[in-house]
Amino acid sequence: MRFLSEKIEFFKTVSIAFIMLLSLTLFSAKAQETTVITIGQMEKLQDQDMDYLKQIHKIIKDYPAFSYTYTMNDGKVEDVTVKGVENVIDRKRLEVVLFDLKSNKNMLKNKANRVGVFYSVDQPAEYEGDIDRTILSNLKYPEKAKNWGVEGTIYVKFVVDEDGEIPFATTSTNIETSMDMYLNDLEKQAVSAVKATSGKWEPAKVEGVDVASLAVVPVTFDIESNPTLPTMLY
Repeated sequence: MRFLSEKIEFFKTVSIAFIMLLSLTLFSAKAQETTVITIGQMEKLQDQDMDYLKQIHKIIKDYPAFSYTYTMNDGKVEDVTVKGVENVIDRKRLEVVLFDLKSNKNMLKNKANRVGVFYSVDQPAEYEGDIDRTILSNLKYPEKAKNWGVEGTIYVKFVVDEDGEIPFATTSTNIETSMDMYLNDLEKQAVSAVKATSGKWEPAKVEGVDVASLAVVPVTFDIESNPTLPTMLY
């Protein structure tokens, strides 16, 4: 009887261990299914985000009172409310694109790219001062570009590292012109003005740790109103 009892206990222990191992395996597989994303997918989502930003800024340039809020549920975006946009079609378009932009950012949350830069974080990098004033005071509209009527929005994409410095910056634009040399002048001006903020940033955080993150600042060159900074989107 003792042998039989020990045998039963043995099989009970083995069965419990097997069930626990199976549960952990299924949980791990489920977690990977919902969280794993490849570097290529991350870069594709970031490219989509830039397209969304361009679509949004193309619409809101005519609506100075534009504002928006997200309705979130368990970390996921459920709805977007847009205010200050009177045209119903424009408002609906903004709601759709803002929804997609936020959804993409949620998928990228706390994931680093191939060089360790985070696209979406717990706490974004913050400039220690008036970023609009700093950038605009270091920004000049090149006379030749202005004379040739080259205007539009330059999107400066830059990295804020763990020390609050800007080690890298590049541009993206939707400006169409045959005068590439003058477009290059605008891009250089925008990058130079953004880099003037280097060293004065509080770095982004992921789970309380300082990390390098990507930020985007739109800079608009407008012949009538000179350089301006449109609404930044998060």
